[in-house]
Amino acid sequence: MTIAVESRVSVPLFVSPAARATTQGLKLLNFQSNAAKPQQNEPSLDLASFFISRSGVKSLNSAIEKYTDWPDDTEPEEFEDLLGDDGDDSKRPRNFKLFESAALIRPATLRDFWTDGLDRFPRKRGEAIWEVWTRAGYEDAFEKAAETFEVSLTGRVTQFIETAVRNVTATPEDMQNLVRVSGAVVELRGASSFVSDYMNVSLAARRTLAADLAENIVTAPSGTPRVTVLDTGVNHRNPLLSGSLRRSRCYTVSDDWAISDHDGHGTKMAGVALFGDLSNLQPRATTQLLTSLESVVVAAPIGGIDVPARDAIQKAVELVESQDAARVFCLAQTAPGEPEDGRPSSTSAALDQLAYSDGKKGRLFCVAVGNVDHSEDEPYQVADYIERNRRHGVQSPAQALNALAVGAITRKVSGSSPLVASDGDLSPTSRTSQEWEARAVKKPDIVMEGGNFEVDPGGVFSRASAQNLVLTTSREAETSPLAMTGETSAATAAASGLAAKLMARYPKFRVETVRGLVVHSAEWTPAMLQQQRELEQATTPNDAWAALLARYGWGIPNEQRLFASTESSMTMVVEDDLQPYELGDDNRPKLKEMKYFKLPWPTRELAQLNQTQVEMRCTLSYFVEPDPHAIARNRYDRYPSHRLKFDIKRFNETDTKAQLRVNALGDDDDSTSVADDGWLIGRRVRVGGTVVQDTWTGPAYRLADRDGISVIPVRGWWGDIRQSERYRRKVRFSLIVSMRIPEGSVNIYQVVRAAVPARALVEGAVPVTT
Repeated sequence: MTIAVESRVSVPLFVSPAARATTQGLKLLNFQSNAAKPQQNEPSLDLASFFISRSGVKSLNSAIEKYTDWPDDTEPEEFEDLLGDDGDDSKRPRNFKLFESAALIRPATLRDFWTDGLDRFPRKRGEAIWEVWTRAGYEDAFEKAAETFEVSLTGRVTQFIETAVRNVTATPEDMQNLVRVSGAVVELRGASSFVSDYMNVSLAARRTLAADLAENIVTAPSGTPRVTVLDTGVNHRNPLLSGSLRRSRCYTVSDDWAISDHDGHGTKMAGVALFGDLSNLQPRATTQLLTSLESVVVAAPIGGIDVPARDAIQKAVELVESQDAARVFCLAQTAPGEPEDGRPSSTSAALDQLAYSDGKKGRLFCVAVGNVDHSEDEPYQVADYIERNRRHGVQSPAQALNALAVGAITRKVSGSSPLVASDGDLSPTSRTSQEWEARAVKKPDIVMEGGNFEVDPGGVFSRASAQNLVLTTSREAETSPLAMTGETSAATAAASGLAAKLMARYPKFRVETVRGLVVHSAEWTPAMLQQQRELEQATTPNDAWAALLARYGWGIPNEQRLFASTESSMTMVVEDDLQPYELGDDNRPKLKEMKYFKLPWPTRELAQLNQTQVEMRCTLSYFVEPDPHAIARNRYDRYPSHRLKFDIKRFNETDTKAQLRVNALGDDDDSTSVADDGWLIGRRVRVGGTVVQDTWTGPAYRLADRDGISVIPVRGWWGDIRQSERYRRKVRFSLIVSMRIPEGSVNIYQVVRAAVPARALVEGAVPVTT
C-alpha cells in the first residue's frame, strides 16, 4: 500500500537523503517540498509518499507505538535516521526524526502522487493523458494492471536508472486503481509532448527543436529497406530527412513535373514513414533508424497535366527499381471517381498486377482507404460517425486484393474540448467497406493512428484537432521544418514504416510474409470490440464480425507480438509454394495439389495444461494475378487467378484422416465445411481475400491434438483458360501460426525451438516443417 506523510506547519519534514524507491522498509516514492494544498487558504506543507508492504505495516505500527511512548524530555542526539536501516546501536524508535517532523500519516490519494502544478491536475471524470513514472522492475505489474482496467498506454517507454516514464490515457478513477493495484507508480505529472511544445513556441524555437532532433538521428546503413513514397514529392532538404533521402532517389513520373514537393503532403508522409509520430521522440535522445526513403511524384501539381493513376503507379515502380533494394511502397493517394463499392478498378487491378509481378518476387503496397470529404466550408458531420462512416466507401485503389489496405483509428484524446472519437475507435474521417457489394473482400486490413477531430459548438460539425494529430516533417524546411498530419494518409505512412522495419529485422522474408505478419499481429481495441457486441445485438454474429472487419480490419498491429516470441506466446512461419492446377485427362485444367504441414507443437505441455484456455491464430498470405474483366461477367470469384485457404486438423483426428478429408479439393469453399467450432470469425467470413486469418480459442488439451494444417487451392481464372498455360505455374504462400497460453504456465517457445532444426530457425520466429 502507499501512505502519505504530511509535515507540521512551518516544520520541514525529515526524510533521509539515502531514502529512495529501492531502499529497505519504507520506500520513498516522491517528496514534495512546500506542496500546495487544494484550498488556497491552507498553508503549504512538505509531503512524502511511501510504499510499504503488508508485512511492513506491522513494523510501522510498532515503531509509532514506541515513538508515542518515548519520553518527551530526552534531548535528541546526532544519529542517522535511516528509513531503511537505523543501525544496531540506535535506542530510539525507527524513523524517529520522520515522526518528530510529521503531523499526519494517512493513506495516499491520487493527488499525493501529483508533482506537477495543481492547475494541471485532471479535475473532470473523463479521460486525460497522464505522464506516469514507475519503479524499475515493476513495468510488468503496471502493464498487467493497465490491461485489467482496460487503460491505454500510449507512446514509448523511456527508461532511467530506477524509473520508467510513459504516457497513459485514463480517468482519475482508473488511475487511482492503477496506483493502488500495481504498487509501481512513484509520480504523476501532466503529460507534455513535443507536439504541444512545438505548437506553442516561436518559429525560431521550432527550428531549434527540429535541429535538436536532427542532430541525434543516426541514419540507417546502406542496403537497408526503403519506403518508397508515391505522393506529391518530398523535400529531401528537410534536416530530419536529408540523411535518409538523397536527391538521386527522388523521381517524377512526368518530365513536366519537378521532383520537389508541390503540395506538402508527400514530405509529411515521408516523416511518418521514417519516424512514426515525432511527438514520441525525445529531442536529445539518439534515434537509430533502420530504414531509408525514396520519393516518386505521382500526383500532378496544380496546372500540370494529369497522368492516369494506374500509369503513374507502374511508371513509379519502373523508376525506383532501376536500383536493386528491398522496399515497401507507400501510397497515401486515392483515385477519386473510381468505384467506391468494392468493384476492382483499372488502378486497383494494375496495383494487384504489380504486387503479383511474375509470381516469383512480389511487391508490397501499403494503400490508404481514403477519407470522408471535408473542407473548411463543408466540415465533417458528426452524424456520419454514428455508424462509423457507413455511407462512405473505401476509395480506389485500396480494394486491391494484394495490397495492405490501411484505415485510421485514434488513441489521441487530449484537451478539454469534446472530441468525435473515443480512445481506440475509428479516426473520424476514415472510410469503411460496410456498404460494399457482398462478394467484395472487406477492407481495410489494419488500422493505425490518424488523429482526432474536435466537435464545433452546436455539435453538428467537427474539425481536425491540432493537439490530437501526428507530428511529422514539413516541406517548409527553412522556416518551419515540422508540421501536423493525420487521417488515413498518416496511418498508411506509419504502416509502411512498420513493414519496412520488419523487412530490416528479417531480410530474408518474402513480402507476402511481411504483409501476413503485420496483419497477424493486429489486435482490436476494447472500443472496437464494444462496437462488435452492440452490432451483434442488432444483427447476427456473422454480420457483426463482418461489420467489424469492414470498419477496422484486424485492428492495430502489436509491435511486441510482431517482432518477437515470448515464453507464453510464439509465432511459427512457413514459406512455400504449390501448383494449384494441372491439365486433366479431358484436356482441361483441374486442381492438382494441397500441402499438409505437421506443426512442431508442444503436445505434452499443452496436454498438461488440460482445460486451460489457449489461443491459436492462423494467417495465410499470398498474391494473385488479377482478371478485372471478370467483374463485368459478374464473376467475383474469377477475379483472382486462384485462391487458397487453410484447414486445421481436428481433435482426435489422425494426420491421414485430416488429409483425406480435405483432399477432395472441391471447386468452392464448401469442400471443408465439416463443423469446426472454436473459431472467432468462422470460415464464411474469413475467406475471399489474399490474407486469410482467424483465431481459435479452446482448452489446451484439444489444441495439443490439432498439430496439422493444410493449405488448399480454390479455383480461379487460371483454371478456366487452358491456352495461357497458367496451369503450369506454381504459386507462393506464407503460412503463419501463433499460439498464446496464460503467462507463467509453461515456456512453450523454448519447447518448440528445441524441436526445430537449428538451420531452420529465424530469430524471433519458428518456421514450420513439412
